[in-house]
Amino acid sequence: MAGLYVHIPFCKKKCRYCSFVSFEGMEHHEKEYVSAIKQEAKILREQGFLEKIQIDTIYIGGGTPSLLAAPTARDLVDSLMELFAIDRKGLVEASLECNPESVNKPLLETLRDAGINRISLGIQDLTSGGLEILGRIHSPEDAIKACKLVRDVGFEELCVDIIYGLPGQDTRWLSKTLVRLIGLEPTHISAYELTLEDGTPLKQLVTKGEISLPSQERSLELTQFLEDFLNKQGFRQYEISNFAVPGHECVHNINYWMCGDYVGLGCGAVSFMGGTRYFNTKGLPEYMKRIQTGRLAFEERETLDIEARFRESFIMGLRMTKGIDRNLFITRFGIDPFKYYGKSLERMCSLGLMEAKEEHSTIRLTKRGRYISNYVLSYFV
Repeated sequence: MAGLYVHIPFCKKKCRYCSFVSFEGMEHHEKEYVSAIKQEAKILREQGFLEKIQIDTIYIGGGTPSLLAAPTARDLVDSLMELFAIDRKGLVEASLECNPESVNKPLLETLRDAGINRISLGIQDLTSGGLEILGRIHSPEDAIKACKLVRDVGFEELCVDIIYGLPGQDTRWLSKTLVRLIGLEPTHISAYELTLEDGTPLKQLVTKGEISLPSQERSLELTQFLEDFLNKQGFRQYEISNFAVPGHECVHNINYWMCGDYVGLGCGAVSFMGGTRYFNTKGLPEYMKRIQTGRLAFEERETLDIEARFRESFIMGLRMTKGIDRNLFITRFGIDPFKYYGKSLERMCSLGLMEAKEEHSTIRLTKRGRYISNYVLSYFV
């Protein structure tokens, strides 16, 4: 299995917390940019990078892909299907990210007809105060209308993203968002705890002391509340930050967490093919220049030996609630996790943060371990 990720870097307004590769007021370059993406795929194919790649999932992210005009979006999806020889009927999953303020019926109908079968809506919060803190430009009402529109157009797979752990947030505030969210009947919820990224306006506000994030105790309380609430609503947590109605997990992301191959197109995109990770240039002008002159967009590359792939796969696999299969790792890498990480596993198990017994094949985090996953996973870096 392999995935295809396409990065659309355009945004109407960059959010306060965002450190992703995105640019305000550049969407008028959409046709030129989509042409570059198509050309990048051709260059990769001509230079032999795609010989052993069979695409099973597509994920178009950003930025704000829903800023694309419907004809441009159709051209992009149709071209990807052709360039990667993708059979629409055999495609496991095709996702596209939308923002509530820019999604519209003609675009959704076009995406549906082109083969996109999963919409991911960046809601983030369903209170006016929370959206203001995050620097979002949509309202709670916009988000609710967007969800209903996605359903009306006929999409069965609706994923929504939320961010919690906002300055001043308590369980009552979080509950208000979650109750509204469940009423919109999503099939998948990605819930990310707010983190402060270097260079973002939100981090600058916290550094200046103008606002503050919740304490560790409050953060843990919010996490526990969120997990318990979603579990009672029939959502199964299958990864640290992801919950789904059973059978509606994101296949594209599971492939990523299992360190499977994926191709990345667009400025700032990353590819992982045959044990080597390729990083595209993050600058939009530089990306366009490289592609238009027939060069690859790679700014750097990193080849992982078998041990490095084992370590990375182990850490990524522990993010999933099912954990990792010891026997599968021995077969895949020729390395036994119990022998390689013996002391660290013993330590984490003794603290009740992991479950790992040699007579069993599964190694995974406990519920307590997931609450402090960054601490636990640091033992295996």
